[in-house]
Order: sequence, then structure tokens, then C-alpha cells
Amino acid sequence: MLPETPTLAPTVAPPPPTAPPRTARPAPTNHDAGDKLIPYYFVIRGQFSIFPPTPQLDFDFASDVDGDAFFRGLTPVGQPIFTVREDFIMTPRTAYHEIGHAYEALLQRKDASVDWRAKYWAFRGFPGTWQQAAAEAATMTGMGQWIHQPQESWAEAFSVSIVGGGQEKTLDYGRTINPVATKAFFMSLLNGAG
Repeated sequence: MLPETPTLAPTVAPPPPTAPPRTARPAPTNHDAGDKLIPYYFVIRGQFSIFPPTPQLDFDFASDVDGDAFFRGLTPVGQPIFTVREDFIMTPRTAYHEIGHAYEALLQRKDASVDWRAKYWAFRGFPGTWQQAAAEAATMTGMGQWIHQPQESWAEAFSVSIVGGGQEKTLDYGRTINPVATKAFFMSLLNGAG
């Protein structure tokens, strides 16, 4: 009888050690990064009378949170609320993008019977309705969703129109923005036109 040869079984490597859960950075208790948005706000305040004298700045948010800056709505008296990531270096495009969100909210507060976003959608000549685009965006995740969201298109267009040029980061449906005409459109909304 022959000696039995051992069967070579694959060696199972032990699983890598599990890293301990990452501790979230503490939330800042200042708005130092947010303060850098203020000069841009005053530029817009000088051109668009609907903006109140000052915005409200919430505390900056921690650097380990996604996003650069956010418009967080309006206070009960209509002040736009902004917050900025603590380590973000403010840029004109980002400031005017967030202020663009505030502009839409202020118009809505002024006259909720007007579909301001529909006026924007028609001005840009985008296909379908903004509601259809929003429904499509809702089926997506991450940046794909953001790129398709109509409110982000509005804010991007506002930013490009104020800066005077640049590439939109949202879907433009092949209709490249004309910054001068777009700024004139946004200004016309102050009078209910558009």
C-alpha cells in the first residue's frame, strides 16, 4: 500500500483587521469660511434689490463633510442662510451659485403664484418641463443626480451670468449659456417679467 499524500487545501488568509470607526470632526463654532461669501453677497445686493441688507451665516461645517457651501433657506423675515465648509477657499463661482439659490427662494417668497423655475426653463429652451427633469434626476444618485437637478441648473446659470462666463457644471441640453442674456433674464424677474 502506498503512503497517503496529503491534499493541499488552500490557505485562507485571515481577514484584514477592521479599522475602528472614524470619529467625525467636531463642528466648528465660527463662520470664518462663511465670512468670505459676504463680499459677493454685497455685489449681488447692489444689483438685485430683492436681497435683504445682510444674510445669516450659520456656523461653518466640518471639513470631513461633503460639499463646499450650502444655501439653507430663508429666515422667517427673509434673510438667506448660508454655510460653508471650514476649509473651503471661497470662489466667485461658488458664492454666486449659492446666492443664486437664494435668489430663487426670494422670488418665490415675493410671489409664490409664479413658477419662476418654469420661466427659467423656457428662457433656456430646455426640453420638457423642469418637473420632468426633476423626476429624472430623482432616479439618479451622487453627482449624476446633482447635474440633472433643475434648481442646480438655475444656480449654475445665475453664477455664470454674474461672473460673466464659464462652463456650467449642470446639464445644459446642448444649449450653451449666454452670460449677458442670462443676467438680463435674471434681472428682468425683479419686475415680474421673464
